[in-house]
Amino acid sequence: MRTSFKSLLFLFVAFVMTGLFSACSEDDDLSNGGKPMISYVRVTRPASADSLITKAGQGAMIAIVGENLGNARELWINDQAASLSPTLITNNSIITRVPSNIPTEITNKMRIIFANGEELVHDFTVDISEPRVDRMLSEYVNTGENATIVGDFFYEPLKVTFAGGVEGEIVSIKDFKTIEVKVPEGAQPGPITVSSNFGETESDFWFRDNRNIIADYEDTNFDGWWHGSTFIKNGDDQVQPVSGKFLRIDKESTGGWFEAWVGEGTIKQKTKNIPADAFANPGKYSFKFEINTVSPLVYNGARIHFGTAGPGGRDKATYSWSPNINTGNKWETVSIPFEDIYAANNLNGNVFTYDPNGYAVSFHFVGPGTKAQFALDNLRVVPNEIP
Repeated sequence: MRTSFKSLLFLFVAFVMTGLFSACSEDDDLSNGGKPMISYVRVTRPASADSLITKAGQGAMIAIVGENLGNARELWINDQAASLSPTLITNNSIITRVPSNIPTEITNKMRIIFANGEELVHDFTVDISEPRVDRMLSEYVNTGENATIVGDFFYEPLKVTFAGGVEGEIVSIKDFKTIEVKVPEGAQPGPITVSSNFGETESDFWFRDNRNIIADYEDTNFDGWWHGSTFIKNGDDQVQPVSGKFLRIDKESTGGWFEAWVGEGTIKQKTKNIPADAFANPGKYSFKFEINTVSPLVYNGARIHFGTAGPGGRDKATYSWSPNINTGNKWETVSIPFEDIYAANNLNGNVFTYDPNGYAVSFHFVGPGTKAQFALDNLRVVPNEIP
């Protein structure tokens, strides 16, 4: 019996030792001594499978290629966890997506945690877009009031800086696409800059754009005006100024014919501010103005005429403006491609080419008529991009 027990004990010890030697042999056979390592990261698209990368955008699918990766349990990029699926993990690769959430701490590192608690760190950058600034709801906003900036990639923390070097107070951010910012004291005409942890962007448009103003309804004796002088206001019970005087129309119906702003004379002293380059490259410019609609302005009978002759040239050519605007009794900026206005006013013998002496104007309405209760200000022709 004792002999039998000794025999069993010998066999058990031999089995354990065999296992130990076998395990040691397997570890010796593993590359890199069994230690996890990352060789490279690549995209997963078959057509680009040989494209090695050191950064990727949010939500991008990537393949992490290396050795001894099979026991990965967690994957972090910056301070955000990536999703891991056991079916997409092998000893030589991990397929996952770059986290879409915005990191609060940017390390530019990828960190893999394994079942035994070991960690592997690899340099990797998430390519998060800098802010994109498209437009402002109104490019003219009074100091202390809220301005609305529209764009994308507005990731907190954000900073909005106005020309003059003053920073606005962020009131709200919606869906990473809209910023409400309080206009600070000292804000000057010029581009705005939106900054985040991922970069900064200067706008192509100007806040309180004072370039190439062709009508601000200030400082005129109305010489040469046919119509419009009686519509110039400093403000009333329904519309308050955003930049001094403005053109205020308050008609229950424009009827078969209504002239809102027509003439030459001192009008030409302003319209000569349209730069020569706008005529050489009309596609690079926009015709802009601020509008405040007391009631919605929805009509296809508004006409805008420019010409080197008198306002009577409107009988030959005009730009047909079909507004569909409801600003809710607030100021908003309207932008019309200048090339459209330029082309429409160079038909049927009407001439709208560069003239340093300026241009006659006719802004009028044709029948059948519509309710027209609105204000206009700061008409200008400005470049689409900052030179």
